[in-house]
Amino acid sequence: MIYSRNVALFMLVAAASMLMTGCWSSSPIEKRYLEAGIAYDKIQPEERIASERVDYPQKQKIRRTVQYILPEAGAKSNNSPGKKFYNKEEIGDSIMEMTRETYLTNRSPAGFHLKTIVISSKLLQEIPMHELLDFYLADNDIRLSLQVYMTTGTASDVLKENASGEIPAFLLKELSGNRKRISRLIKPVTLANLIGPLKSESSYLLPNVSVEQGALKIKGAGVMKGNTQKYGGYLNESHVEGLQWIKGDISGGIYKIKEPELQQQFVYEIKSVKSKIKATVHGDDISFHVDMKSEGRLSEVFASNIKKMNNRSLEQHSEIVEAEVKKLVENTMTKLKKMHVEVAGLGKALRIQHPAVWEKVKGNWDDTFTTIPVTFSVKLHIDDYGASTMSMD
Repeated sequence: MIYSRNVALFMLVAAASMLMTGCWSSSPIEKRYLEAGIAYDKIQPEERIASERVDYPQKQKIRRTVQYILPEAGAKSNNSPGKKFYNKEEIGDSIMEMTRETYLTNRSPAGFHLKTIVISSKLLQEIPMHELLDFYLADNDIRLSLQVYMTTGTASDVLKENASGEIPAFLLKELSGNRKRISRLIKPVTLANLIGPLKSESSYLLPNVSVEQGALKIKGAGVMKGNTQKYGGYLNESHVEGLQWIKGDISGGIYKIKEPELQQQFVYEIKSVKSKIKATVHGDDISFHVDMKSEGRLSEVFASNIKKMNNRSLEQHSEIVEAEVKKLVENTMTKLKKMHVEVAGLGKALRIQHPAVWEKVKGNWDDTFTTIPVTFSVKLHIDDYGASTMSMD
């Protein structure tokens, strides 16, 4: 009995030791170039002419810029000590082919560390998203947490050296974590998030990233049309903010408003937003009502004679914010209908509340929803007015 116990214990220790040794077939990390970010652009006419001189047959239409981390650069590079990354470009028409081409000029690249992909809107106007992402969705090395962005500018510019000195691909992912402070940021979109819209051919948004004065900024969003999976237009920051209110998808932020009588600004700081979409069906007629509720604080008041602790004053400020938010969401819905793209969650509400009706209209939903009336109601509660109650009177 004791012998059997000892044998079992020995085998357990031996198995644990083997597992702790790691993967013996792996290459040392210092011998691999880790991919941090990738940018895709439509190549320009002059690039196309130059690329036609190569002796390997390709349809040259995509420029791929890969950002590699240099783990050993700080210790071994005499030319650029401390450099954290370098970017390399390839031109071709197949994502997998361009990936394998890197083996001609690089040490073994590794994609399992890839954090972000940025695609230019010009390229997305010509090539559908499912073609650009098919390789990444099928590759076992690529994590589904990989974040996808678009840009109305040049995608490769996003991966260039920036004012902060940080690795752009990593910095871009970190910026998305600021949603609890900014209500104009949509949720980051991962590969996992895109599987559903790609299969169902439904419309969706991608965060738009721009480069302003050498700094990266997530600004607005790009619309991807469900039926074509191509770029369908741009939503500015105001439209994105309105959309966030409609969906109740705000983690925090502020809303700055001018008080109509005194013409003085004040700032409503958002603590929470909840939204409920009600779909109503009468025969062939469909309508939606969106009820939004929010709690927050009066964080900043520019008028010196406003009494923050006065209940009536707080009610008046709440009513002002309610009216402005209602205008904001109505303008956003007008923009979505003009673009013929429904990304506000109305179709989801109809599918859940009236599944039989949804089956009839889902085939052409982006066009159908443009004729459907949508009404809004907003109710705010200011439950905090900050530590200061100072007034001039």
